[in-house]
Amino acid sequence: MSELYCLDQIRFAYLKDQVVLDIPKLEIATNEVTAIQGSNGAGKSTLLKLLAFLERPRRGSIRYCGKKVSTAELHLSRRSVSLVAQKPYLLRGTVFENVILGLKFRGVPTQLAEKQVFDALTKTGVGAFADKPAAHLSGGEAQKVALARALALQPKVLLLDEPFNHLDQASIKNLSQLIADFAHLDGRSVIFTSHDQVLADLLANRVIRISARGQVISG
Repeated sequence: MSELYCLDQIRFAYLKDQVVLDIPKLEIATNEVTAIQGSNGAGKSTLLKLLAFLERPRRGSIRYCGKKVSTAELHLSRRSVSLVAQKPYLLRGTVFENVILGLKFRGVPTQLAEKQVFDALTKTGVGAFADKPAAHLSGGEAQKVALARALALQPKVLLLDEPFNHLDQASIKNLSQLIADFAHLDGRSVIFTSHDQVLADLLANRVIRISARGQVISG
């Protein structure tokens, strides 16, 4: 497997004396499903933000697809990565309007954008909700729509923060299959956090465990 990420001497703190992550070395391979586990406050969500290039480490460097990401290249790197937050934020308007917005910003032609939206909604099981106001969705439905929004962008890397929260067993089964299928596409990868050790062990090619001090202790 080729290298997707390589983190070297990473140290991250929101406040000077409160270190969230302290990772001397971590490599993540492409075309794999990687699970990240750890207690609340261990830095799992922060690690995903670093991998999505939404946060910068206070110390150390991140290599992505074999290249160190410079400030000038941040925008391009971000475009190839989609992060679905644990508590996704949806805008006013319909489900369709929420999912197509990112494609409009990228200048994707309307016909192609609409196809990508409906394909993503169908894959996540909310194809019938296209015209439903986003404000009327349940927690589980909102999570599926946020995932569809990420998939519609056709990212190289899909980052999911506790994606199984608020989902029933049927939805968990569907999402598990979606994750497996996505990671089998050429050059695609999935990295997700989960408190469910059984699901992590079942779905992931590799499970990375982080201590309460933000250090990698296994994986």
